[in-house]
Amino acid sequence: MTLMKHLKIAGTLLALGAGMLAASQATAQTMADITKRGKVRIGVLIGAPPYGSVDSTGNAIGYDADVAALVAKYIGLPMEVVQLTPPSRIPALEANKVDFLVATLAPTPERAKAVMFTIPYSAFQMGIYAKKGTPIKTWADLKGRKVGVNRGSSVEREFVNREKELNLTILRFEDDSTTMQALFSGQVDAIAGPDAQANAAIKARGETETEAKFFFGMQPNSMTVRKDAYELKQWLNNVIYYIKQNGELNAVSEKWVGGPLPTLPTF
Repeated sequence: MTLMKHLKIAGTLLALGAGMLAASQATAQTMADITKRGKVRIGVLIGAPPYGSVDSTGNAIGYDADVAALVAKYIGLPMEVVQLTPPSRIPALEANKVDFLVATLAPTPERAKAVMFTIPYSAFQMGIYAKKGTPIKTWADLKGRKVGVNRGSSVEREFVNREKELNLTILRFEDDSTTMQALFSGQVDAIAGPDAQANAAIKARGETETEAKFFFGMQPNSMTVRKDAYELKQWLNNVIYYIKQNGELNAVSEKWVGGPLPTLPTF
């Protein structure tokens, strides 16, 4: 191969690399982009009180909505709240319908292939709930039972991983509230879900026959950004750290969960 051909190939590769870098920089979301628009669009979870629900006027309320309002305060812009169910959270982010999520989303390795997560801003215990008379103390006691879970949630995988071994019949619902209602009505024998949501549903209904059977882990929840939004992720990390230190995040926990903010992991 001649020297000229070598130079021509090298030039082509350099141009392609520069084009890819320019495209990446053009699509990368920054705080400046949000500020230029004049408002911040935040996706929050609904259908999972106390973390997210809607009031009588249709506005989102709950832990996530209050945290989103705190973030918007520190950005210094009006906030547009986009209400999302668990299955719609990441698709809404990827479709650029929101700038980021404050939507009770667990930072799992599988999800991290598609999006980026901040350090956690909330956490809850995950448990198995059933009627008081149902003899369930361990996973083995669920063998052959019909169980319910929130579609698209991190706890869904707990059932999926044990589906064949325990001969489970898994019914999937669109949010935690509907999952709890399936248990209350006898549609399923047991459900897997977060303690705060389960306790809120039991209290709201005045239910006396439903209880936690056992807990199987703690789920931290992170804010979520698109894969190219490195600057935005770091800014959100800073805000989460700040509102943990000044007590504002603890106040949100006390208001909606009824207890202090748990120790949150970092990464």
